Amino acid sequence: MKIIVRFILPLILVIAIPLILFYQKKDSDIKQFDRVSQQTFKTFAPSGLSIAIVKEGSIVYERSFGYKNATTMDFMDNSALFNIASCSKAFTAACIGKLVQEGLLSWDDKVVDYIPEFKLNDECITNQMNIQDLLSHHSGLQTFEGDLLWYNTNYTNEEIIERMQYLPINKKFRTDYGYQNNMFMVAGEIIERITGLTWEKFVTQNFFAPLEMYDSRTSSDAFDGKENLALPHYNDSLIEVFDFEGCKPAASIWSNTSDLAKWVGMFMNDGKYKNIEILSPEIIKELTSPQTILNVSDEAASFGTHFKTYTMGWYAYDYQGCKILEHDGSMPGYISKVAMIPEKNIGIIILNNGFDFYCNDALMLAITDIIIGKSTNNWFEYYENKTRESNQYDKEQYNERVSKRELNTQTTTNLTNFTGIYTDKMYGDAKIEMVNEQLKITLLPTAKIFSSTMEHWQHNSFKIEFKDPYLPFGIVNFNIDPTTKKVKGFTIDLPSSDFNFSNLNFKKAE
Repeated sequence: MKIIVRFILPLILVIAIPLILFYQKKDSDIKQFDRVSQQTFKTFAPSGLSIAIVKEGSIVYERSFGYKNATTMDFMDNSALFNIASCSKAFTAACIGKLVQEGLLSWDDKVVDYIPEFKLNDECITNQMNIQDLLSHHSGLQTFEGDLLWYNTNYTNEEIIERMQYLPINKKFRTDYGYQNNMFMVAGEIIERITGLTWEKFVTQNFFAPLEMYDSRTSSDAFDGKENLALPHYNDSLIEVFDFEGCKPAASIWSNTSDLAKWVGMFMNDGKYKNIEILSPEIIKELTSPQTILNVSDEAASFGTHFKTYTMGWYAYDYQGCKILEHDGSMPGYISKVAMIPEKNIGIIILNNGFDFYCNDALMLAITDIIIGKSTNNWFEYYENKTRESNQYDKEQYNERVSKRELNTQTTTNLTNFTGIYTDKMYGDAKIEMVNEQLKITLLPTAKIFSSTMEHWQHNSFKIEFKDPYLPFGIVNFNIDPTTKKVKGFTIDLPSSDFNFSNLNFKKAE
């Protein structure tokens, strides 16, 4: 008996001590997760913040802060739905992966084989563009080129595809990175043409239903009025929910931390959820393998990043020796981040209903440092400084534009001569009219938000301020024939990281 005791007791200690240490670390990590989450909310003060951390398929930390509606002070909870914006792209890529798995298409299939009318401003790229290219951000188009075609416009997907042929190609196909929303829309259109199901129905049937993501919706069109919504805010004030007409496969999904925990859990479990295969391990590997190489900024390199790539629906990079898969999303009033650390079998979901990227970035890095056991920076102080620098930069840009204005100038023709219909072949029509003895501009495809009164700025230029709160003021510069004094057209000088207004060239209809 003594021999057995002498043998068993050390064995129990060998097993028990690591278990005790494991649970102590687990408990310590959770306390630290809570500490950095609270500090994030205190530092950046978004209207609301919702966080979940997933370990081996189970939620180990989930908490919400702030308000779903700051006006009514309706407290945030983890079942509240957010528009996850571009985090939707991973779902669209997974849908394509499902079709590949089922043998209904190949990654190498040409886009024109499914959408014969697909056409870009380069015949070679048009004919060579394949399914994988659509999902990899290396189409030859620069970042956000063509977003003016879908953002708050009344264009359908078919109309957007028809107008894409006029977008300028200024990058190297399959070499240069250029973030594209419209290509994911094209991928969604291919899903419908192959299956006969809309992208919305395909996502719901193949992912929302089997993953038991019962709260999630493919867009606000799918709301039944009973949803628990985290409402969008800007500067602590409520703003309208963005309604998608086109480009839903790029950015329209609504979800919450609880549902997204199941989504990332499936990816980290080789495509399985509750022992049911949703995607094969081979498709998961394809979706998360590098396709397009990105430059590593000096800032990222200083954090310990050596490579950065885009896969299909995910960014992949290294941080302090760990591979990270993640994607951000941004729509008016919503910032989202969905991330995975595969070797740690951990997923991180961060959603806020304000408009501060740095909030999510700081929390993501703070959580990651806890997980990998390294403390590389005071991320809250770091991103607070970046916020101040960004705000200062915006002020300087504003002041610089104002300082260049030439005062006490006049137009070279009567105001009524500026009125009429103008056309840009890519974007569509704009209308300039006299309203209460003042000029008003409306970009007709986006009349809801891209309209403004026009205040004389200098010479034949007018200041405009569109209704979108995220855009600075713009300058409409008219081109007037010096001999006939006829107005020939106009361009728009409106600096924006999201839209390429400078590529628009409106010609006046005769």
